[in-house]
Amino acid sequence: MVVRQRRRVNRLRGNRTHGGGDKKNRRGAGVRGGRGRAGSHKHKFSKYWMTFGMKRKLKAKKKITAINLCDVGKYLDDAGTFDGSINGIGKIMGKGEINKKITVRNAAVSKHAAEKIIAAGGKIHGMEEPLDEEFEAEEEEEK
Repeated sequence: MVVRQRRRVNRLRGNRTHGGGDKKNRRGAGVRGGRGRAGSHKHKFSKYWMTFGMKRKLKAKKKITAINLCDVGKYLDDAGTFDGSINGIGKIMGKGEINKKITVRNAAVSKHAAEKIIAAGGKIHGMEEPLDEEFEAEEEEEK
């Protein structure tokens, strides 16, 4: 007949510490000398000495300033050109209407704003892809 081993838990029944050493070893964070960085100026000094006196600051992210199409008129120069880098504006949104031809440089343009600018006869420099309508019109002319 095969002798089966008893489970460890059952072997340790009646044993006060269940193989964990002294009663202090398993209770609280006393075994590891406190929680987290507790004791970093005392008994854990050798572990944390290189970070003393350092303050870490996160770098602020640049916020892109956006304006609506109805407000673009304030920033136009004499030639009807809007330059985002000069005016500190990163994007033009599509709210509002525009009636005159403008040229947009150095600024992102939303899809609706681009449609309205092109419909008014304006141009957008730096646009990677032409709008769908403009692209379809070019294809029809080629055929």
